[in-house]
Amino acid sequence: MKLIDQSTRKAAEALKSLGHPMRIEILRILNNKKQGKISVKHIHESLGLTQSETSRHLIVLKNASVLECLKEGNSSYYYINDNHSFIQCLAACLKQDNEKKK
Repeated sequence: MKLIDQSTRKAAEALKSLGHPMRIEILRILNNKKQGKISVKHIHESLGLTQSETSRHLIVLKNASVLECLKEGNSSYYYINDNHSFIQCLAACLKQDNEKKK
């Protein structure tokens, strides 16, 4: 059996974490934001979810290294992990899809 390299494993984990439509929407929201990082409050208000539902989705994405989190005081801000090349490719596809819809 052929060994699977680390980048393939990371891509598989990322795809698995994106297996819910709300998580793809979170990625789309983060990708469209100019400043790059967005608060949990902004994300949950944009999606119409409760803060706890939003946090559960964000934790799944963070655990798969799709997102990174920055804590400032009592607030948490999420942004796309720039070191995850597969996610950068996916974010670029989402951006192209948004531009086609305009």
